[in-house]
Amino acid sequence: MSKYSIKDLEKITGVKAHTIRIWERRYGIIQPERSKTNIRSYSDSDLRKLLNVSMLNSSGIKISHLAKLSTIDLEAKILELSRSNKSIGFHIEKLTLATVNFNEELFESILSRYILESGMESTIVEVLFPFFERIGVLWQVGSINPAQEHFISNLIRQKLFASIDSLSGKSVEGASKVLIYLKEGELHEVGILFYNYILRRNGFSTLYLGQNLPFKDLVSAVNDYNPDYIISSFISPINPEDINVYLLSMEKSFKNIELMVTGLQLKQEGIEVPDSMKLITSPQKFKKLLQLK
Repeated sequence: MSKYSIKDLEKITGVKAHTIRIWERRYGIIQPERSKTNIRSYSDSDLRKLLNVSMLNSSGIKISHLAKLSTIDLEAKILELSRSNKSIGFHIEKLTLATVNFNEELFESILSRYILESGMESTIVEVLFPFFERIGVLWQVGSINPAQEHFISNLIRQKLFASIDSLSGKSVEGASKVLIYLKEGELHEVGILFYNYILRRNGFSTLYLGQNLPFKDLVSAVNDYNPDYIISSFISPINPEDINVYLLSMEKSFKNIELMVTGLQLKQEGIEVPDSMKLITSPQKFKKLLQLK
């Protein structure tokens, strides 16, 4: 069971620490444990309850009323609200709650409904990218473990693979060719799967090589496929010096190919992305670089 500080709860739920203290003292919403030095600590159940209360309070229900509800009643209210609330923030909060609780049915229903109403691209840009930022906060405070990360990643990957498969055979004759891959040791593929989907939807011919590709195999694939573009992503922790060496190897090996890179690790201090490479900082930047609609 994880333990959280009040600052952790503030980061995860968006509820200010001052407000959390008021809800504790005045309404007894949650009851933290205290150390011998009177430092608060909170449990997983405290986090789940605060997420529920925060969502319901944001929807207009008074905190004084919520304080009287049991956990079961709060969850029933959340379910009722989820049927009518269409705000993006609410969807992100619900996905976060579903992740913490390993609630596949809830996660699936939220994702499927938004895809049905807004399409895959809008769902990724408007909901999942901000959700990944929230998950990044959860990682920082230790409240998301590898099992939970695999849980959400696999559900999202399934949706993306299904969407990409539906575009099979839709590349335009003579279209630019794009090779998409992750380097050896890199396993986080949701982002590049999304870019693969965008490219396919716009008629590009793509070769998706997936995770954990050794550099020598990349060179071999490039020689066989002769792509116009290569796209890769750097998410897993890696030493900045190692990234710089890898980027220079790409630049040296693929001189006549447009190289595009993205990922959290490229934001590290000391990273030097070669001028010849295009840095993808957002889906909007990606589409602009390739002049996509």
